[in-house]
Amino acid sequence: MKYLLFTCLFLSTFCGFGQQMTVYKSKFPVDETVDKLVDAIKQKNLVHFKTVNHDQVAKEYGVEISPTRVILFEDPNLMIELLSCRQTTALDLPMKILVWEENDDIYIGFFDPKAMKKRFMLQECDEIISSMSRLKIRIVNEVIKETD
Repeated sequence: MKYLLFTCLFLSTFCGFGQQMTVYKSKFPVDETVDKLVDAIKQKNLVHFKTVNHDQVAKEYGVEISPTRVILFEDPNLMIELLSCRQTTALDLPMKILVWEENDDIYIGFFDPKAMKKRFMLQECDEIISSMSRLKIRIVNEVIKETD
């Protein structure tokens, strides 16, 4: 039993630190939060590829889940710089922001691009990765600070 408890504690700690997920709370419903995020992305002249509606897909398969959306977007300049630095980082592109409802609260989350340093064993690309982190933070902060 002690071994099982230790293993669970170790894995939950390891997984939590390894992912470096940043989470914010939104005061807007899911669809409005997504619309505001997409608007912020487009206003920065970034590429919005798609918004994946996971709960709609689940519904098509007869399963009800809480609203869950993933916004796929990219800054072409940062993408080019990052791939010029290390092509394998393309596995983490395009950038993603998750919006979901849980217990009647709305959350916005994303993995910090700085986790790429460990995942891809990067000794370089620091400035590009930091720029990606700052970009995601700015986009989300624009939405959660709106007062209307």
